[in-house]
Amino acid sequence: MEGMQVTSPLRRIAPVLFALAATACGDEGGRLEGSVTELIDLRYQRTEAALAEGTLAVSFVNTQGSGQDVVLKVSARVADMLPDAEYAGSLDIDLAEALEDGSQRGSVDRSVLDEPVRPFPPLVRGNLFVKSLPKNPGDRVSGEFNVTFTNGTDVYSGRTIFSRFEATAP
Repeated sequence: MEGMQVTSPLRRIAPVLFALAATACGDEGGRLEGSVTELIDLRYQRTEAALAEGTLAVSFVNTQGSGQDVVLKVSARVADMLPDAEYAGSLDIDLAEALEDGSQRGSVDRSVLDEPVRPFPPLVRGNLFVKSLPKNPGDRVSGEFNVTFTNGTDVYSGRTIFSRFEATAP
């Protein structure tokens, strides 16, 4: 590519293409990916991350009147993974890990107005990775997650959801 000349028309449209690409990759809003998207709308306006009472939750939300729809929430019990209360570093969480009480470390939920509550099946595999933990309001948290639900008779059985995210602590 060294020595390649850019023609004048390309020079004029390059800033427009760059602006469009930057808008498409913005921090806020987007759509979760995976085979569950064939069944439900997984578009969202913003992402929030919170750490409370030993549980880390990443929520993909839409404004709904004076409230909000939680398009998807990925939660993980992490109290036993934190070296101390001040830890704010990264975490790589196996969401499908079985805990001593028999439950899974992670869960996936959805709460949307005018839609029946339908629980997601257990996870056959899943991962949530965050580069840092949210400690204060306004903290930015980036990471990614992926889940695959167990096979069975549930509508979401064997299906997947995944995404990268930039979240803000509320």
